Amino acid sequence: MRTKKTLATALALAASAAMSVAVAGSASANTSSGCTVVPLKPIFAGFNSSGVKLVNYRISVSCSSGRTVSIQQERYEEDSWPNGDDFLGATSFSSSGVTTLNNVRTLVDGELGDEEVYHNVRFRVSSNGVTSPWTSWQKSAVLTIPN
Repeated sequence: MRTKKTLATALALAASAAMSVAVAGSASANTSSGCTVVPLKPIFAGFNSSGVKLVNYRISVSCSSGRTVSIQQERYEEDSWPNGDDFLGATSFSSSGVTTLNNVRTLVDGELGDEEVYHNVRFRVSSNGVTSPWTSWQKSAVLTIPN
């Protein structure tokens, strides 16, 4: 009886530890090597001189002292299945410290009806001649803008 209870306790502890690691991994997916990078929800940024709508694809950056972050950003217009999302462009950034990067772009009018825009970011951190691997891509919230 004691062996079954010990085994059940060990299994419960192992499952609990696995869940803790899984939760911690997903909660810190946008933090690596002393930097946190978050793709913020795009915002409407007014109109250009030709009257075309502008969108600001913002990125929040927070790095510990002595670290530089390299960021890759890809911008998309979301489409429902079976159509794939439309690639709108890519930009690379380098930053350090605590800041919000602004990337203002014209709104691409690619369909009838509303445009649903978002961006993905990934990053790597450099410090003292050492560079971390790229993080996985992170998706921002989607902004819907009427045409």
